Amino acid sequence: MDQDNDRYFLKSLAKGMHVLQILAESKDPLMLAELSRSAGTNNATVTRICNTLAHLGFVRRDSQRRFHLTPKLLSLGYASMSNLGWRQVARHYLEQLAEQTGETVNLSVLQGKELMYLVRINNTGRILPFDLQLGSRLPLHCTSMGKCLLAFAKSEDLERILEDYEFTPLTHHTITSEKEFREALRLVRERGYAVNDEELSYGLRSVSAPIKDTVGSPIAALNIAVPTKRVSREDLEQRFAPLAVKAAEDIQRALGSLDDL
Repeated sequence: MDQDNDRYFLKSLAKGMHVLQILAESKDPLMLAELSRSAGTNNATVTRICNTLAHLGFVRRDSQRRFHLTPKLLSLGYASMSNLGWRQVARHYLEQLAEQTGETVNLSVLQGKELMYLVRINNTGRILPFDLQLGSRLPLHCTSMGKCLLAFAKSEDLERILEDYEFTPLTHHTITSEKEFREALRLVRERGYAVNDEELSYGLRSVSAPIKDTVGSPIAALNIAVPTKRVSREDLEQRFAPLAVKAAEDIQRALGSLDDL
């Protein structure tokens, strides 16, 4: 049916979705004039759309008056990808990794200034002093998956997250300064994997690898979590890190292109 003749078609909603699509497809944040030109509408209309989206938490405007998408919108994308089966594809490889290592394997995504668990395969019982379930959230600075998600993130996303970030100490191994954390991220980028060595909780080590999209940005991260009494730091990096990296790469290849989901 012709949209102009369909009384159930909301033109204002269509315009708002079009603006979101333009922002999602743009490699860089957009100024109002650029956004209006791409949307084929006037500045006043786009201003109202973006103001509404900002109030709902889906869009933000930076100090240079450029518009960005926010993690709240990305969370909808992660939910939709789960419904389309990407999480089930990833789980297949995570189950193989858990069987291969005999250890607990997890997958998480970035959610605001925390990571959120999407898949958890627990083969060893409780390692942490608290229980983790699907949807559980943990800090970024003291987890291997958090480090991976930030180390390979776009620079503007990293800066936004680190702005006013609280480096809360959870153990005496926890990174507590931005300078130290940035150095840790540099090492992650250099090595291709991240390590958490009792930074979240005593008795726990983990190694993580990023699952990237076609342009190299992390859409998720997986990790192998081990008890310190059984697995040394050296063993974690020499034996488990290559397995984590390979599993992440296998998931990327299986999905083909995360951008097409």
